[in-house]
Amino acid sequence: MENKNLVFQMNKFVGDLHVFKTKVHNFHWNLVGEHFFVIHPMLDGIMAEVDTQIDGVAERILMIGHRPFGSLEVYLKHTVLGEVETKPYTAKEAVKHMLEDFKLLLAELNIILKMAEDEDDQETITLMTDIGALYQKHIWMFGAWLA
Repeated sequence: MENKNLVFQMNKFVGDLHVFKTKVHNFHWNLVGEHFFVIHPMLDGIMAEVDTQIDGVAERILMIGHRPFGSLEVYLKHTVLGEVETKPYTAKEAVKHMLEDFKLLLAELNIILKMAEDEDDQETITLMTDIGALYQKHIWMFGAWLA
């Protein structure tokens, strides 16, 4: 595949996912308050999901003949996500941050999806659609929990 714009967007997404996982890990380590026993294990699940997504997108980049980004410096240069400081976070604060990040990740994913559709790249479309469905579910559930 010669669409370097699609590959670049996918690589940016790999970086976004690494930054997101680091943020979730920060919340996991620094979670405090009344919902600790519910949210703490949920964060483990989200980190596991993100690991799988990182691997899936990076391997797809390899399958189409390119190399995935593999540098923290490059991830931070291209990510749409902001970092968070190391401090205690309540469950509500952590969930609010993750809800906003899931929305940003979904928007980035939709850019990739559109480009993959233009290329008729069915495998990338399937990968991104599956990840996007999971993000939509998280957005719905986190929003319901915060309501």
